[in-house]
Amino acid sequence: MLVSDKSVPVTDAPDFLLGGGDMGARMRAHDWSASPLGPLEKWPQPLKTLVAVMLTSNQPMFIAWGSRRTMLYNDGYAEILALKHPEALGQPFDQVWSEIWHSLEPIMTRCYLGEPIQMDDIALVMDRHGYPEETHFAFSYTPVRDEAGRVAGVFCPCMEITARVMADRRQIFRLKLEEGLRDLSEPKAVMAAAAKALGRYLDVAQVGYAEIDADGYAITGGEFHDGRIPGFPAGRYHLENYGPTMAADMAAGQAVIVCDVREDARTSSWDVLAAYAAISLRAFVVIPLAKDGRLTAYLYLAHPEPRRWSADDLAVTREVAERTWAAVGRARAEAALRESEARFRLMANAVPQILWIIDDKGRNEFFNEQWFNYTGGARQPTTASEVAEGFVHPDDRDSTMAAFDEAQQTGQTFLVEHRIRSKDGTYRWFLVRGEPVRDPCTGAITQWFGASVDIHDRKQAEEANARLATIVASTTDAIIAFAAEDGHILAWNRGAEELFGYAEAEALGGPVGLLVPPDLSKGDATGVFRRAMDGVRVHEHETVRVTKSGERIPVAVTASRMLAPDGRVIGVAGIFRDLRERKAIEERQALLAREVDHRSKNALAVVQAMLRLTRANDVPTFARAVEGRVAALARTQTLLAEARWDGAALYAMLRGELAPFLAGQCADLDGPPVVLPPGTAQPLAMAVHELATNAAKHGALSIPDGRVSVSWRVEDGTLRLCWAEAGGPPLAGPPSRRGFGSRVLESTVRGQLGGALSLTWARTGLVCQIEVPFQRSPAGMAAAGTDAVGGDQQDA
Repeated sequence: MLVSDKSVPVTDAPDFLLGGGDMGARMRAHDWSASPLGPLEKWPQPLKTLVAVMLTSNQPMFIAWGSRRTMLYNDGYAEILALKHPEALGQPFDQVWSEIWHSLEPIMTRCYLGEPIQMDDIALVMDRHGYPEETHFAFSYTPVRDEAGRVAGVFCPCMEITARVMADRRQIFRLKLEEGLRDLSEPKAVMAAAAKALGRYLDVAQVGYAEIDADGYAITGGEFHDGRIPGFPAGRYHLENYGPTMAADMAAGQAVIVCDVREDARTSSWDVLAAYAAISLRAFVVIPLAKDGRLTAYLYLAHPEPRRWSADDLAVTREVAERTWAAVGRARAEAALRESEARFRLMANAVPQILWIIDDKGRNEFFNEQWFNYTGGARQPTTASEVAEGFVHPDDRDSTMAAFDEAQQTGQTFLVEHRIRSKDGTYRWFLVRGEPVRDPCTGAITQWFGASVDIHDRKQAEEANARLATIVASTTDAIIAFAAEDGHILAWNRGAEELFGYAEAEALGGPVGLLVPPDLSKGDATGVFRRAMDGVRVHEHETVRVTKSGERIPVAVTASRMLAPDGRVIGVAGIFRDLRERKAIEERQALLAREVDHRSKNALAVVQAMLRLTRANDVPTFARAVEGRVAALARTQTLLAEARWDGAALYAMLRGELAPFLAGQCADLDGPPVVLPPGTAQPLAMAVHELATNAAKHGALSIPDGRVSVSWRVEDGTLRLCWAEAGGPPLAGPPSRRGFGSRVLESTVRGQLGGALSLTWARTGLVCQIEVPFQRSPAGMAAAGTDAVGGDQQDA
């Protein structure tokens, strides 16, 4: 019971008892006259001074005074006394702490002999809450002398460090437990080690760990017992064995704590007590573990004597239960992993291919036995780059590492073909494929799983076939093989299919004369074949063969006999070269010769007419005029030649004719793609040349700011072209006399082209409208090419 300062008047109290909280009030209210210390006013001054210091301090302190060691203490020490307070005030020290006096008496004796004593940690089993409990204190015992110089008492500031000591001890226990469980790989070994460690730490007679199956049965796994009570038989126990109340608590995840089976209502029935007595059980604890809403395991403590389970006991037990559950799960996962790895290695070593695993940095984690059997490589850590350097063919190393680097960067499949050196130094081709393994949470690549498959024999066969196929397929010639015995067809390549029209399936087995026209002599069917069979090499024999459709094709035949490895003649191989293109070229060359002769005569006729029409006052002027017109004809001639005389693009012709006259001025060309027939192109070019010449002398192209616009369209078979000048010298009207250029335009447009011509001398510049009969053809449009473009075009 606490006594407040207000309950006792303090006006008459000695100064050294003023304040001091509850203990100050109690000391002021206490009747000291009947105590060994006597009335307050007779207390020695050293005692008064120490009491004043003690009462005003927050640190727990006590004073033992006189031969009876009468106890005085402050509020801080009252908390240490717990249930011994307040009766301890004024009582002999040895009676207050009778349960630990055997530990404190030597210390108190030494101090009364004048020796100051300090201890940083003293362990004492106190009974201050109605039960024994381990406590720890740091204190300093100081002898106090009276006025005569004799030791009259002991002054002790102290501090309880029980919580800190217990925390340190638990931490050491945790570390040792973790270390003890770390390397255990069997679940039962984990359970037993945890039970033993906890039993030793708590000094409990028995500790056990059990797991709960789907039917609600507890399966014991690992136990510890020190012999004070018999061990429980291993097996399956239903939770109902604990009784319905405790079973329900365990299912709900609540701890079952029994300090004495005889005093607990859940265990005090006669039949239950009899069962517990048979196994010498008086106190126990069960800590259940519920995971995902289901009871999965529990850890229990059992003791043959009544025991008050401390909060530290329960906290440590819960922690061990959790750690055991985690360690058992880890051990099972590692066991499953070991089993999985063993199955993987068995499977990996059973396949005939090389299997490998590398991490995301390219470090090798696994090679199956095929790698070591083939390469003879050392069983030691290595990397992808080291493998490439040591085993991959030098010509394949860079491409292999480049492919792997790209796969790492993109996260795509690693796929490459390279040669790997065997232990005898030879190289074989392998197809190597690796797939990335990703972290399920981050998506980052953690490993590469791959296989290297021997494709050397296939590679060689493919190369041989590829060489042969390249020889056969690289030519457009028909290659046909005939059997030695009767000449029936044995082989028929794609060139033969394309040349003669028979599919391979149709031709194979056909007679030697399949392609010979029926009107040729019978000897032609077998003549080439017989000559080749006789060992004569037939080279470029020109003849005619007939296709499936009946077309007669000129061909050149080269044939020779085929020999087996033993020298036997097994047939004839013939190469049939299509001569149609060569024959056509020859015919076209003859035609072109005749055409050149004809066009040369026409060109000379145009030049002759141009010369007759050209007028000039002097020879240099005449020469310049002739040169310009000849150049215009030449440019058009070039356009026609480039298009194989199928026509000339109008846009290209206009651009070519205007370019020589532009000196910074602009020429706008606007119209659809139009291809001029040869008979129209040259005369129209002459007309445009005359317009450009006039513009350069008198019109828009005679000054820097001038502009010429040419637009055109085709309507109803007529080409309508408009020449418009702007920005040149202003025109006063039509010229007073008809000039030579006008006569050339009239002669060209109306005379040669049969068209219409209109000239308008506007003040802003000359406008010329030309209409020419015109018929476009698909061939002509195709010949326009990239020069025949629509939309606005501009030459600068």
